[in-house]
Amino acid sequence: MVRIFLAVLLGFSVLSSGCSSQRKGGNDPKSRLQDYISQSFAITGTQDREALSRFLIGPAKTRLAAWSDEQFRSAFLENKRQFVKLVFSEVRNLSPKEVNITYELTYLDQSKGHDAKVTHKKMAQLTQDRDQWYIAEVRNMKELIEYKNEMALP
Repeated sequence: MVRIFLAVLLGFSVLSSGCSSQRKGGNDPKSRLQDYISQSFAITGTQDREALSRFLIGPAKTRLAAWSDEQFRSAFLENKRQFVKLVFSEVRNLSPKEVNITYELTYLDQSKGHDAKVTHKKMAQLTQDRDQWYIAEVRNMKELIEYKNEMALP
């Protein structure tokens, strides 16, 4: 459960520019998603939970608030993740105040003693509330884990 939610949270980061139909200046949906993911890779303690929750609304915010400090530490502090890249594949406007963004987030995970390159394909639903975009939900579509120097028998 913690890994799934972590994957959901990690999926929020966005490195590409905002789409032309959205406002510029860091408040477009892609920028908000990117800022959230950047923040999730920069967590230094449980006090950062509040900073993350400022990007969330609805079910996503409820799930984060329900985590114990131990779950939060396990998801963000005890793992050894290193950001690699974020790629947007689709931005779909559902309404003027609701957007779905499909993206791939790749990072290196050294938490299990192996160097593993992890890629998550996700879809985030963002909602605009009082001129600010918030992450309402994230769905994991696919996960690929590539282990470095692993040998497999045929």
